[in-house]
Amino acid sequence: MMITEERINERGKSSLLYSMFCVWTFFVLCRPQDYFTSLAILRPILTLGIPTLLLYIFSTKNGEKISRNKQFRLYRYLILALLISVPFSYYRSASLKDVFYYASITTMFFLLFYQLVDTASRLRSLLFAYCLGVSIYALFILKYGNVYEDRISFGNMFDSNDIVFFVISFITFNFLFLGKDNKKYQRILVFLNILLCLVVILKTGSRGGLIACVTMFAYLFIFKTVTIKIPFIIKIALVLLAIITLQLFTIDTDRYKTITEIETDYNVTGEQGRLAIWQSGLRMFLSHPLTGIGMNRFSEGLGRDRQERGVVARWQTAHNSLVQIGAETGILGLIVFCLMSLNVFRITGQIKRKSRSKELIKVSEMTRAGFIGLFICAMFLSQAYSIYWAFYIILTAVLQNMFDKESEAVEKIA
Repeated sequence: MMITEERINERGKSSLLYSMFCVWTFFVLCRPQDYFTSLAILRPILTLGIPTLLLYIFSTKNGEKISRNKQFRLYRYLILALLISVPFSYYRSASLKDVFYYASITTMFFLLFYQLVDTASRLRSLLFAYCLGVSIYALFILKYGNVYEDRISFGNMFDSNDIVFFVISFITFNFLFLGKDNKKYQRILVFLNILLCLVVILKTGSRGGLIACVTMFAYLFIFKTVTIKIPFIIKIALVLLAIITLQLFTIDTDRYKTITEIETDYNVTGEQGRLAIWQSGLRMFLSHPLTGIGMNRFSEGLGRDRQERGVVARWQTAHNSLVQIGAETGILGLIVFCLMSLNVFRITGQIKRKSRSKELIKVSEMTRAGFIGLFICAMFLSQAYSIYWAFYIILTAVLQNMFDKESEAVEKIA
């Protein structure tokens, strides 16, 4: 009787813990506090995160050995690179604060996601919830977003370019629920989600976002996948249907046409354009190759670089995640960031080739496609420390763990 009661209590705690984790991650990734501003006052990421972590600590006896996971080991080196940069930062106290916040949130996310999302069904349920959460956010963007020069933004969290990065991070996971093996309401919802996300992306006027979106969908429609297993002619028909649907919305296409006018683009010719900023970032990297200039100190470093060259000292962000992390953390941070990103492709490719689980293969396919879009976006944005980039690193760590367990089970049977 005592054993039965203990098991019931353990299951109850496990169920409560997982439910709290799901709610917490929804606030971390889908950010309902941005459109329900009264929630922001409660600081839900903090107030939900701390009790979730404490419940995990006091209710879990034997967790997964996360230290064996390659992505997690590299993640620790990234945190080390951030800490090394602090004493050499242009603003040490601010960088230390930023490192502490980033490390605490992402470490907790990594640990809990890795330990609690241990089945494909749990992973699918979470991904479906995230897809819905992003689409709800997209509806608020369209309804209440600020429009300036035909470009839409929303609140204080996301500008036009950040919106694309946010939306494109989850758009491919909708395809997991389009198949006939899913419920009808799911298929309808995710189809609407995809169209809604495309409308939002186009209304931002983000040229980098358009390039990322086109590349991502080209990958999905050219390469064969288990997830999107439909004839090429039907794929073309779906593209045409999407284009016709998008014509119902007011979208300024003139900005996108300037992609082909590179020679006159201020990003190429101007001091405040991105090429000039990237060149300054390279100078910062070469002047501080081992330590960097401190987390989130690129803008100040750019201002100082311009002052030294006798140029108007305007502070701007890096507009490129590789340039950003290279300048701010030095060679160690840059190498680790690149290795973790490459591991997304390595892990998803390994699972696609070797896994016997159809669900794992599908999630891996959409993870790879989504990361292609996200990474291209990151080449035009300062998102090196984004929770959405970290999400893909954590997701592939979980996928690797599931695949390893599957391989071990096959070996035992053999």
